[in-house]
Amino acid sequence: LSSGINAEYGQEIAEDIEKDVGNKVKYVSLRAPDPAFPDVPIVNLTTLEGRQLCVAVTSCGLCTVGHTHDSLDGLSHVAQDPDGSGQTEDTSNPEKTHVKLSQQVSISSAMCEEAMMVQYYETIYSLLDDVSPMYRAAFCSELTDKLMLLQQSQADD
Repeated sequence: LSSGINAEYGQEIAEDIEKDVGNKVKYVSLRAPDPAFPDVPIVNLTTLEGRQLCVAVTSCGLCTVGHTHDSLDGLSHVAQDPDGSGQTEDTSNPEKTHVKLSQQVSISSAMCEEAMMVQYYETIYSLLDDVSPMYRAAFCSELTDKLMLLQQSQADD
């Protein structure tokens, strides 16, 4: 999982996710930073179908890192094998136990996708469109309503 994302910018993205899709999901909340990955904004969300997701905001895009709230299975895999070499970290040295995302940049997206089955999405809309048919229906309904209002306002002019 590569990041290189500015933590403040990531926080803004995560907060925008809450504002943008809050009415098209059952639950969305910015998760407290994980001590092992303090510069990775994490969002917990529950789709309208009731599916829980834990989503990381990275420079590669958004990716699901867990299938329940606060589950960071996808991130912990990278911490155990940060360079994709199959070698685990030396946990006896505290300096080496914290894997900064800047160190993880060397892991290519292809390696991440292959090793962790990670799918990156450019936007929260594309992620939700892929995992939630009810989100897609709500989005289409909202778009239709807005287009009808536009059509009515043009007809009144």
